[in-house]
Amino acid sequence: MLSAATLVALATGLVATAADGTLRNVVYFMEWGIYDQNFPIFKLDWSRITHINYAFGKPAADGTVGMFDSWAATDEHYADDSEEDPNIVAGQFGRANKMKRMYRNTKFGLSIGGWTLSDQFSNIFSTAAGRQRFVDSSVKLMLDLGLDFIDIDWEYPVEGGNDSPPVPHRPEDIQNFVLVLQAFRSAFAKLPFKAELSVASPAGPANYRHWDFKSICGLLDHINIMTYDLAGSWSAYTDHLANLYEDPNHPPGAKYSVHGAIQDYIKGGCPSDKIVMGIPLYGVSFEHSTGLYSNFTQPTKGSWKGGEGQWDYKVLPLAGATEGFDAKLGAAYSYDPKAQTFTSYDSPESMAMKLDYIKKYNLGGTMFWAGDSDAPAGGSRSLITQAYNAFGKEHMAFWENNINYPTSKYSNIRNGSTPTPTSSGPTTVTPQPTSKTPAPSTKTPSPSTKTPAPTSSSPVPTTTPQPTPSPTPTTDVCEGHHNVCFWPLTHQVLNYGQADCKLFSSFVWCP
Repeated sequence: MLSAATLVALATGLVATAADGTLRNVVYFMEWGIYDQNFPIFKLDWSRITHINYAFGKPAADGTVGMFDSWAATDEHYADDSEEDPNIVAGQFGRANKMKRMYRNTKFGLSIGGWTLSDQFSNIFSTAAGRQRFVDSSVKLMLDLGLDFIDIDWEYPVEGGNDSPPVPHRPEDIQNFVLVLQAFRSAFAKLPFKAELSVASPAGPANYRHWDFKSICGLLDHINIMTYDLAGSWSAYTDHLANLYEDPNHPPGAKYSVHGAIQDYIKGGCPSDKIVMGIPLYGVSFEHSTGLYSNFTQPTKGSWKGGEGQWDYKVLPLAGATEGFDAKLGAAYSYDPKAQTFTSYDSPESMAMKLDYIKKYNLGGTMFWAGDSDAPAGGSRSLITQAYNAFGKEHMAFWENNINYPTSKYSNIRNGSTPTPTSSGPTTVTPQPTSKTPAPSTKTPSPSTKTPAPTSSSPVPTTTPQPTPSPTPTTDVCEGHHNVCFWPLTHQVLNYGQADCKLFSSFVWCP
C-alpha cells in the first residue's frame, strides 16, 4: 500500500496544468436521495464543488422537459419558506437557490436524462421541431429555476441502454445530438449571462464508438465521462469497478480501464482540458468469491433497498473487510475472507493516483456520482475534499454564478438577498421540511449502466448585500441553549457557527 507520505505528495503536489481557473470538481445530486438517504441538497459541500448537477430532469415525448419528482424538486416546503407567497419555488430547487446565493462561485444546473429517463431522446432529437422544443423548454427551466448550466445524460445514442423497457435508438442519433448541442449554443448566445453546456458520456467502447468527439466536445464547456461501472453483477467474474489502467493479466474477455476510455476520447479529437474524469462514490460487491477474477453469486446486500451489490463509499470498507490497493492498476478494493465478499471502489490511494493522472494528461477535473455517498466533508477519506485540496482553489473553475433571473415565474428566484458565508466549511445541518408528504413510489432513475461496459476565467470578487441580522435572543428562546445556533420555529439546534447563524434572520445565536 502507498504510505501516508506518498499520498500527501501525490495529492498536494498536483499543480494544475490546465489553464488556471478551469479545473472542475463536478458533483451529481440525486433527487431521490432525500428519501432513504435523508440527503437534501444543502448537505452537499458547496464550498468545495464547482458544479452541482441536479439529477434528473425528465424529457417528455413532445420534447418538453419537466421534473421526475415534482414534490421533491419544487413543492416540498421547509419551515423558512414563505407561507404568504404562493409564487415561490420550494423543494430542492428552492434550497439550491438559497445555497448558490451564499456560495457565489458554485454553479448549479440540471442534468436531463440518466439511465432510466433516456427513452425519449432519440425520438425527440430526430426532428427539427423536437430538437427546438427540447432546447426552448430547457432554457425556460434555466431562467425559471435559476440555473447556470444544462447537462445532458443520454444513455446511449445509437446503441440504446436500458432494456426494460427498451430505449429507442437509431443510426442518426449522434448527428442529431450534434444538432441539439448547436441549437443550445445558439440559444445560450442570446442570454444575458454565460450559460454552460455539458454532457455525461460513456466509458465503454461499445457505447462511444459512434461518437463524433471533435464535434461534440467542440460545442461543450466540458464532458463528464462516466469512467465507472466497468464491472458489476452482470460480469462473468469479479473485477474492478473503475481501474485506472488495464490489467495485462486480465482473464480472456472484455478489458476496460479509465485510461483506455480517456485516451480514445483524446485521439478522437476531444480536447483533454474539457475531459472530466468520473469517480464513483460507491462500491460494487461480489459475494461468495475468493477474490479478484473469481466466480461469485448474485449480490443480496447493499446500502440501498433494491440496490443489492452497491455500497455507499462512506461505509467502505465494510466491517470485517481489509482494504487493499493495486498500484499497477490504480484500483482499490476490500476483501472479507469470512464473508467471502470482494468489493471494488475508489479509495484515497486510488484517488491520489487518478489526480496525478489528471495532471499528467492536462484533464479538466473530476466528476463524482453521487454526492450523498462521500465520506464526511473535510475528512481524510472524503474524495471530493481530496480533489479540492489537490487542485487548489485558485486553479479551479470557481467563477461567479448567476443570480439575476428577472423573468423567472418564481418570486424567490427573481428576488432575494445574497448572504456570503464567512466559513469555508460545508453546511451540514439546515432547516427540516414542515411537510411529510408521502414520497413517490418510484424514486430511483439510476444512471448506472447495467451492461459490461458503461459506460479561463478567474473568480470575480463580489459585493453582496448584508443579511438581516438575527433577532436578539431572549431568555425564553435560549433557555437551556448556550453557544449554539438555535431555530425557534422547530426548536432545533443547528450546526452553525455564530457568523453563519446570523446569516439567517429566522435563526438565533444563543451566547
